[in-house]
Amino acid sequence: MPTEKKADFAPTATKLTIGSLDDKSLTVSAQYNPKELQVDRTVPWAKPPATNKSNNKGKGGGGGGADCGIRMEFTGAEGRAMQVELLFDGYELADGGTVLKSITDLETMATVRSSDPNAKSDLRRPHHCVVKWGDRGLPSFRCVIQSLSVKYQAFSEDGLPLRATATVKLAEADTVQLGKPQ
Repeated sequence: MPTEKKADFAPTATKLTIGSLDDKSLTVSAQYNPKELQVDRTVPWAKPPATNKSNNKGKGGGGGGADCGIRMEFTGAEGRAMQVELLFDGYELADGGTVLKSITDLETMATVRSSDPNAKSDLRRPHHCVVKWGDRGLPSFRCVIQSLSVKYQAFSEDGLPLRATATVKLAEADTVQLGKPQ
């Protein structure tokens, strides 16, 4: 009699984390793992302007000749992009507390580390981050935060946020550096 696989669709016990590679103490763990992760890869192709002017020539108007038809040029590789939605709920915390620390930590990772023009260049850019979810599943994703959108949904009597949803858009980056002003 075949044994039933328990782990096929079981919720994972390991939490998704987003952490700073620049400041190891700065880490946000998902209170609830996201129901999905979206990972996009853009493959950049361009149409050379001169080659596509007369794509109706050739056999049957479909550009059957070797030197006519629609052409595309590969213009270079791009990294992946990831989008994740995280729910934080203070009602579920042991002390019924606020979700402010998790949201503040995400905002810190998306913010320039130092605005001092005399600071080292590594400090004049936002954090280089990593997303991890388990050890054997998805590989870690080294990235930068491209955008962060937070929707606050419940508040205490004192106005502290008790529930929030954060949508984080990330761009893959193996290395990061401060760009030159334009």
